[in-house]
Amino acid sequence: MIIADKIKLLRKKKKLSQEQLAEAVGINAAHLSRLENDKYQPSMPVLKKMAEVLEVTVDYLLSEEDEAVPEIKIKNKPLAERIKLIESLDEDDQNALIRVIDSMLTKKKMMAVLTNGSVISEQ
Repeated sequence: MIIADKIKLLRKKKKLSQEQLAEAVGINAAHLSRLENDKYQPSMPVLKKMAEVLEVTVDYLLSEEDEAVPEIKIKNKPLAERIKLIESLDEDDQNALIRVIDSMLTKKKMMAVLTNGSVISEQ
């Protein structure tokens, strides 16, 4: 997949208009349209900012391979290091970690529902 297609696909996945992405990147919407239509190639500063806004790496945007899931940027370095190490675990241990993570995320969602006033009040 070429860079123009990746930019357009990622923009749509993030539910951004061309105007919104262009503003976030610091370019004109017409220029973004030309980038998405493969009329021009982005400069390195635009490419870096676009990767940051779209939450992918510059390498992903530049690669011609059509990866199903782009590399995810994790800003928390200790977390990123641990996630890389998880792949070295056997499948049973990976699945156990997934269950723990899912449980914690479910708990967080439930707490959000309860604190947003969705609890039935006692009368």
